Amino acid sequence: MQEFTLRKATNNDSDFFYQVKKTVLKKYIEEIWDWNEDFQIQFHKENFHVDETQIVIVDENNAGTVEVKEDAERIFISSLYILPQYQHNGIGTAICNDYICKAEREKKRIELEVLKINIDAQRLYKRLGFTLTEKDDTKYFMFKDLKK
Repeated sequence: MQEFTLRKATNNDSDFFYQVKKTVLKKYIEEIWDWNEDFQIQFHKENFHVDETQIVIVDENNAGTVEVKEDAERIFISSLYILPQYQHNGIGTAICNDYICKAEREKKRIELEVLKINIDAQRLYKRLGFTLTEKDDTKYFMFKDLKK
């Protein structure tokens, strides 16, 4: 596994976050809805939550992002985007496993969404024990209930 660290995002990371999302998701978004740059920029401005976002660091380089929303009952992982040159090195698995352990300790349910056409991400989440259910025409909802 590639060594990495996480650091809390700042407002200065907004452009990096957008570029990572664009790099990782553009091919899927084009296939489903078509890519509209103006719409995507506006959507990002309205939905970038700096206080819930961390930047993945590998060898002192920004390598990806993860956004996590927590409440008393659940941990919701979103925006787990790893740049292509850092993918398939265990980073996404390690990040998910860290949050799975946290959910077990805190007796919470862990949840996420994944695009139906993103088979690689689905494969990862299934391997980690997430249950897949349909959410809508384009996404699956996945969860692992650890509230035992």
